[in-house]
Amino acid sequence: MGHPEIGIDSASAELVKVDRFIFVLLPGFSSLDLGAGLESLEAANTVLGQQGFTWQIVSENGGAVTSSSGMTVAVENRLPEARRGDCMVICAPLAEKQPASPNLMSWLRRATRFGAQLCALGGGAALLAQTGLAQDHRMSTHWKLQPVLAELFPNLEAVCSVYEEEGTIASSGGGAATLDLFSALITRKRGGEVASHVADQLLYASVRSSGDRQTRSDLCRFGTRHKKLGQAIELMQINLDEPLSPSCIAQEVGLSTRQLERLFQRYLNTSPKTYMTVLRLDRARLLLQQTQLRVIDVAVACGFTSSSHFSKLYRKHFGTSPHAERGVL
Repeated sequence: MGHPEIGIDSASAELVKVDRFIFVLLPGFSSLDLGAGLESLEAANTVLGQQGFTWQIVSENGGAVTSSSGMTVAVENRLPEARRGDCMVICAPLAEKQPASPNLMSWLRRATRFGAQLCALGGGAALLAQTGLAQDHRMSTHWKLQPVLAELFPNLEAVCSVYEEEGTIASSGGGAATLDLFSALITRKRGGEVASHVADQLLYASVRSSGDRQTRSDLCRFGTRHKKLGQAIELMQINLDEPLSPSCIAQEVGLSTRQLERLFQRYLNTSPKTYMTVLRLDRARLLLQQTQLRVIDVAVACGFTSSSHFSKLYRKHFGTSPHAERGVL
């Protein structure tokens, strides 16, 4: 992999700037996130015909790290000293409850002072949020984590976009979206033509922009079959804390309330009101499982004004009470 800061093109003997990426692995990281980033950089070097990018794979203590799929990766080193222009890529599991150690947080803060960029993949967004370095930034996060981060870190904007890049902070929800983020990083450092050739080499025919949303199952499956149904579902998803009435949603998407009800019945076999309630209960379950928010605060965050009504609906839908879901009897 190599670690030089300067490469020499034998044909022209000119100095070539080399950009360094440091991949920091945390236990339970996604091997897909790591692979997508590494293969993008390797493909870029192939397209450039020279070593435009170098990388290191490290862990906090220098020991091997096991991914979520059980693959153990032997790293090269512990956390290295940062250099200006470095990109520190945090590969972490999709879990809010894994706290960043003081040592890791201190290293990340020091890296930003040296002029490095921080890049969070998958659960890396939650870890980066804990450092306070992403405050007042937009951060892309996996849709499973977005409700949790939105509640716990109100000073950052957690969004379900494919990726975000703002100043020294870059982020992606992980998975296939890692390819989109690295395409943007390669574009900024080496130009769009190189990034386009990288996409071709990786057989990645449809590079998405930061403005695209992540795939959500119902939005993906039914939004493509009926545009207005997809719009209605998206409106519901972004208004879970203050639910819209079916009549308001219908008006927003240009339908009558009756037409909207027929669409939901035809494609989802339920009513708009019931579907919205299920979305809110699903979000509540995520918050109960992954945060220490009080039950009443979870209820309010999901648009329920009555704690008793929330508990009744929760028990009916999931077969257990909100308190039992958290293990509090």
